[in-house]
Amino acid sequence: MGVSVQRLIALISEITEAYRESVTVRDVAALAARRLAELFHGASVIVFEREAGRDTVRAVAGSNVPATWQMRAVHLAEVPHLAKALRQPRGLVHGAVVNNGQHEPDRSLALICGAVPDAVEPLYALMFLAPADPAEDAVRAAAIETVRHLLGTAATLANGSAERARTLAAIHHAKVEWQQTADTIPEVVGLLDRRGHIVRVSRALSRSGFGEVRAAIGRNLHAVLHPECVDGGCALKGAIGSAWRELATSPAASFECSDATLKRDLIFEFRPATLGFDHVPAERLHRVAFVITDVSSLRRAERDLTALNRTLEQRVEERTAEITSTNRALREEVARRGEAERSLRVSQIELEGVSEQLMLAQEEERKRIALDLDASVGQSLSAVKYSLERAQVLARRQQMKEIGDVVESTVHRVQSVLDEIRGISMNLRPALLDDLGAVSAIRWLCREWHDVYRDIAIDIDLEVSDADIPAVLGTYVFRAVQESLGHVARQSSARRVRVGMRLVDGILAVGIADDGSDFEPSGEAHGPVGRTAMSGLRGLRERAERSGGRCEFTSSPGAGTEICLEWPVTAGVAAREASRAVN
Repeated sequence: MGVSVQRLIALISEITEAYRESVTVRDVAALAARRLAELFHGASVIVFEREAGRDTVRAVAGSNVPATWQMRAVHLAEVPHLAKALRQPRGLVHGAVVNNGQHEPDRSLALICGAVPDAVEPLYALMFLAPADPAEDAVRAAAIETVRHLLGTAATLANGSAERARTLAAIHHAKVEWQQTADTIPEVVGLLDRRGHIVRVSRALSRSGFGEVRAAIGRNLHAVLHPECVDGGCALKGAIGSAWRELATSPAASFECSDATLKRDLIFEFRPATLGFDHVPAERLHRVAFVITDVSSLRRAERDLTALNRTLEQRVEERTAEITSTNRALREEVARRGEAERSLRVSQIELEGVSEQLMLAQEEERKRIALDLDASVGQSLSAVKYSLERAQVLARRQQMKEIGDVVESTVHRVQSVLDEIRGISMNLRPALLDDLGAVSAIRWLCREWHDVYRDIAIDIDLEVSDADIPAVLGTYVFRAVQESLGHVARQSSARRVRVGMRLVDGILAVGIADDGSDFEPSGEAHGPVGRTAMSGLRGLRERAERSGGRCEFTSSPGAGTEICLEWPVTAGVAAREASRAVN
């Protein structure tokens, strides 16, 4: 028969002996599969476990089975012979399959499937594959029949009852499912024993780059995470120890660390895996579950967000400072523009006053000239006309002696008219101003003014020559002194006046000071006299500024009034103008 009965008896004995050492059906099934494969050369034996209430089976033991089949879940529709054996557990199912390349090519394999007997529902099944050999079909069938019944007995002995078998199977499947679930989550989940060594750990350990799962079993958590650490004061080691001690008084312990070795931010959580106690002393801890969460990306994002917020705040502060500075500059510009507008309004008011005063002055001057012409020239010319008419009458009468007296008197009267016209002309524009210069004209003006106002003493201090003042500026200087003396005569009630003129560093300075009554140059003018004085001084200032100079007034009680005028003068300009005039 190819295999002796003694070999079958030995197989039965070995399986029966395995009952004493094994506590699960899987252990017995693994032994039976190995002995069957040894008994029949070239055979492959696989033991499947069926999931309760489902149409899927999983390879849990075998011999000469590829690694891909270990713990592999297979739907019964993919293995119809195995499905038929589970539906008909009382007998064996025979069949044949094409050679898969594991054995000799171009030969088929004999297939035998049988369910392990069970009082309620078969949960285990046996699959036997071997090269086809009709001479050994009967022996193979007998061996498989014996093994499946022995496995049924082993299941009964191991589980005590069919209900217990189903319960244990469900527990096993639940355990596998929970292991698969733990392996899928990104956090590292594990279990520590009372010494702090790893008992179980999820495959997230290797995915996170902390090492292989098999190498981690039996080692403490610090050694797994820092395999080359020799620092007795390692921060991670100390934190794990503190959390372990905290479990003695707390139902949970956790901490977060930014590990320089791993270059990651990790959160560690520890909880006792003991039911029925709120707090368990550290020495009584049987199992401790731990979870390691990698929050490096979150912390990096938080740091980037903090840096971004800091940058944004800095930019906001800088922008706020810029806006504040701009607002301050705008307010200052508005204030400057307001001041400029006020100054412009004041200047406009002053200009209107100056224009009005100028027109009044022109009218007064015209009135004065008209009065002078009418009072002196007009009367004199009327007298000349009368004399000439009388001479005409005497000529008709042939009274020659009387005609000579009338003509002589008329000549004297005409000469007087000429003198009066020359005086009026000198008052309008002295010939000295054009013939000699501004300094000579001002000296003549001061003498003429003193002849009129003999009650006011005048001091003349002119340290400038006619050649020092250009002709284009001479008229302005002369008129300014003339207007200033007129102001003294009209307004100040002075007893003494001083006229000074100097040329220092290219600046022509003219000063007219009196000891008369004071007034407020920069304030409001009160009364007709005050308004007239202010209008005259504004006209004087306008004349000086129009000619490129400047004018200032100072007045104080008991000290009188001082008018200071200044013009820039280019050296030698007046001398060159005089030379060109002579040539």
